[in-house]
Amino acid sequence: MVRIRLPPAASLFKDEFSMPLAKIVHTYDKDAEAVWNANFEEGLRIAHATGAKEVWSARGNMPTIHLMGGTIMGPGSANSVVNSYGQTHEIPNLYLAGPGIFPTAGASNPTYTIFALSLRGAEQLAAEWSTVAG
Repeated sequence: MVRIRLPPAASLFKDEFSMPLAKIVHTYDKDAEAVWNANFEEGLRIAHATGAKEVWSARGNMPTIHLMGGTIMGPGSANSVVNSYGQTHEIPNLYLAGPGIFPTAGASNPTYTIFALSLRGAEQLAAEWSTVAG
């Protein structure tokens, strides 16, 4: 579960514009941890069965992953949260970036897609700054 907590206005942590920084809290529930551990154990069994010379376990130590979905990108507010630039449909001066705008995961690491979409949104925001900053 990911939660974004807004700090009080007097927060010590501020950005370069003196705006309080939000705190992102990321936790896993017991079911997610159980699935991770079961998948990892199966991977170890497969590695042993194929004659791997070395295997190791990270059981109980879930990795950092790209959490996807929740603020899905799409053409309108009826079925999505943001447009293709990461701009929210209902709050024009709010842009979101990251894998949360993906409706699903692809077959490979999404880091460069995240970078590309974030840059695309930032360029759009900069180009439209006079209309959204007010």
